[in-house]
Amino acid sequence: MVQNMEKGIEEMREAVIVEAVRTPIGRKNGSLSGCRSEDLAGIVLRELVRRAGIDPGLVEDVLMGCVTQVGEQGFCIGRQAALIAGYPLHVPGLTLDRQCGSSQQAVHFAAQVILAGDMEAVVAAGVENMSRTPMGSNVKGTILSPELTSRYEIINQGLSAERIAHNWKISRQEMDEFSLESHQKALKSQKEGRFEREIMPLTSSADRWPHGGCESR
Repeated sequence: MVQNMEKGIEEMREAVIVEAVRTPIGRKNGSLSGCRSEDLAGIVLRELVRRAGIDPGLVEDVLMGCVTQVGEQGFCIGRQAALIAGYPLHVPGLTLDRQCGSSQQAVHFAAQVILAGDMEAVVAAGVENMSRTPMGSNVKGTILSPELTSRYEIINQGLSAERIAHNWKISRQEMDEFSLESHQKALKSQKEGRFEREIMPLTSSADRWPHGGCESR
């Protein structure tokens, strides 16, 4: 959640993050695969305002990044999540796609509207459940415009990464070492309890909802 803070006589506006929470990150087809994306997002939005100690009716917008906007993640999942969380009907929701930077862009937009003086309290979020909505499922069968393909070679992220590695002479060994170090740091931080505050525990309750469901503990 990003909220305005005023300071000084000139009332200089500053955008600050006042609360942050997320679900655990699960493996593909793991314990969270029975949870619908919009339900997971709704649980988090509900917990967010509880931790921040504010009336959800004070939220002026919910900006939610989502790359694969199809199926359960379609139909403006940002708006759906806000309704599932119990936010009042007057709180709007928006879903945006900047590919892998979607949720980061949501934070940027939230900060910008606050700095511009347009809003005071905004929720910036991101959601994906690739077990239920696989990566790329929103582009299957897509035929790109000849106006685009005649000027640019459109390739997938995997091939893009290979070309970046080739152009910048990054070896596979270097990437593996970097990846291993990153995972080791994450595991060390988790064991030290550094993620306990930001991760909210969830209980999979697929036995209660045949189509999938989760609830907070």
